[in-house]
Amino acid sequence: MEIVNTRRRTGLVRFVLPQWQVGFSLLKATCHLVSAMVSLLFVYVLPYRRKVIGSNIMRTFPATSPRERKMFLKRYYQHLADLFTEFFLIHFGSEEAVNRLVRYENPGFPGSILNDGKDVVILASHYGNWEYLLSLPEVVDCEVITGYSPVGWKWMNNLLRSMRGRYGMRLIDKQDWYKHCLRHQSNTPTVYLSITDQRPIRKTQDAVSFFNQQTFVQCGGARLAERKSAATFYLDVRKSKRNVYSFRFVELSDGTATKAEIMDRYFNCLETTIRREPELWLWSHNRWQFRARV
Repeated sequence: MEIVNTRRRTGLVRFVLPQWQVGFSLLKATCHLVSAMVSLLFVYVLPYRRKVIGSNIMRTFPATSPRERKMFLKRYYQHLADLFTEFFLIHFGSEEAVNRLVRYENPGFPGSILNDGKDVVILASHYGNWEYLLSLPEVVDCEVITGYSPVGWKWMNNLLRSMRGRYGMRLIDKQDWYKHCLRHQSNTPTVYLSITDQRPIRKTQDAVSFFNQQTFVQCGGARLAERKSAATFYLDVRKSKRNVYSFRFVELSDGTATKAEIMDRYFNCLETTIRREPELWLWSHNRWQFRARV
């Protein structure tokens, strides 16, 4: 098992960051230009995972017309292109610049629970830009542990870990995240962050109703909350304007709910969020590869 605490930056990041901090406005303009080109590439040349996206849209919004689906796809590709370039904004921008891109509406909500000495589980999703959560340790002012997917190239893996840990996020290989968090003990409260809307790698016994479909789910975060009697929050996301996201904590459990109750509440909240601005969810993920029987 590999445990990574990445508060220290690699030499490459220490060299690159100051160069970009001077010209963040130029970086942002460049990212917008690149995003526009990538979006056009997706729409007209290389339609990235169009069949998967189209199938997911048909499953969730069957009443949409072909014209509406075409416009939906175009907006989604624009968002996907922004996701690609936002990576550079949040990882190469100064802390001041990043703070202008991400806002937490009610950080005192989980903060009061943490002040009482109780652990907190936060269930996030692939909605908006989840990379923006790298600043969460500064917001909650305590240790935050989350999972990550290692990449094959060692130098790239080290660079990504350093970037994502620049605010002190503790990164655990996602295959070991649940077991590590279950064993984790600390004299101070801890926040456990889980992105919970991914498809499991195989069919499981756990399924919920999601957009009127019985959907297999990963329950690691909810199971952890139940085992630790931790307060649990859903992270609602809104896109304030281009490249700017706001997060709001919604309580799912005070530490007494079961795994099944937490998952039902989480997916109800997520569905509400998606219906508000659908193109901001990760539609290119093959979410319904496994069909659960009703």
